[in-house]
Amino acid sequence: MNALLIIGSPKGKTGTSYALGGALLARLAAAGWETAVMTAATALSSLEKQEDFGRAADRADLILFSFPLYVDQLPAPVIRSIEVLAGRQAAKNQKIAAVIQCGFPETHQNQPAVDIMRIFAQKTGRGWAGALAMGMGGAVGRRPLDKAKGIQKNTVKALDLAAASLASGGDIPEEASVLFAKPLMPKALYFAAANFGMKIQARQHGAGKRVYDRPYD
Repeated sequence: MNALLIIGSPKGKTGTSYALGGALLARLAAAGWETAVMTAATALSSLEKQEDFGRAADRADLILFSFPLYVDQLPAPVIRSIEVLAGRQAAKNQKIAAVIQCGFPETHQNQPAVDIMRIFAQKTGRGWAGALAMGMGGAVGRRPLDKAKGIQKNTVKALDLAAASLASGGDIPEEASVLFAKPLMPKALYFAAANFGMKIQARQHGAGKRVYDRPYD
């Protein structure tokens, strides 16, 4: 069996999308699957690369998208990649799955993106294998998930359950989706950490004294 991971984040292999999608892909590889990774923006940057992307997708039994939510939508490279796939004949019994995360604390913010991916799969004659979606994606960062504990324990268990089912030809089980969706920490703590990180970035860019400016009042 063959799985293709498509990273929809502009950060490529340095961001949360790869940390999560790559962890799921590694579990499929450990189960004996052949795996490959492509970054959507790079794969679609030229006609030649786009054709390479299409051929890689044609070979895949499972195409796994991993991307961040952009407000309430898919990132532009992901939209373009599903447009390319929609123009190609779906491989026999090919399935689509998605790993979606957002910076909002609420997981339900991802639901429109999940629905878009499900409808894309169904409208193009591909099977829908389900999705793992989470809020508070910023708390994952680049942490290695294979040795993660504490706030990541539900994430790791969800990935284990999803990989076991996908590897055996099934879909992402509801139990995995529910575990993946659980908050990583209390909302107040997440906001405090996010605000602290924003202030650090502001100082790094010379805007530390302007964090509380309100120019539109």
